[in-house]
Amino acid sequence: MEETLDTPQRLFFALWPSDEARAALAGWRDALPRPGGRPTAARNLHLTLAFAGDVDAETRTCLEQAAARVRGEPFSLPLDRLGVFKRGLLWTGPADCPAALSTLAGDLAGVLRDCGVRPDPCPFHAHITLIRRMNGRLPGVDPPGLTWQAKAFCLVRSRPGQGYEVLKTYPLQGAPPGSLSERSGSMG
Repeated sequence: MEETLDTPQRLFFALWPSDEARAALAGWRDALPRPGGRPTAARNLHLTLAFAGDVDAETRTCLEQAAARVRGEPFSLPLDRLGVFKRGLLWTGPADCPAALSTLAGDLAGVLRDCGVRPDPCPFHAHITLIRRMNGRLPGVDPPGLTWQAKAFCLVRSRPGQGYEVLKTYPLQGAPPGSLSERSGSMG
């Protein structure tokens, strides 16, 4: 299908690991005993912060502009927990969600609302999907034990059958007085 300015785009905000962090995480995952399922391609490993879904060009512009006003602190993200969601999604994430991550996810949910997009009603659960449609149970292995330095967040476009495209990157440079991050509370 040819895309036009009127074609809705499936967008989300995410933390996008460095090439080195994605390679280390994929290497750890690939060394697991094979639980079946479909591994997430290393180039697509990310942590979703807020999912916008299918949006038009005007909403995309609003999301881009509102996200540019979000301020947050860089933070360390330990990947020290493993879990399995319904439908066999094997994931890793922090055992204790850093406050800076919860605040950032909450601020971006506010960006969605400000742009007329209804945020996901489910509570934020920080995770990176490693394998989809995994057969069986959680592998009896330790979590990756990697720590990733989150220094920016991204607006990402999902292109069915083609993967993800990072559209814009927003550095985490700290929260100046009166910024969006300073005014919001953290999500639990």
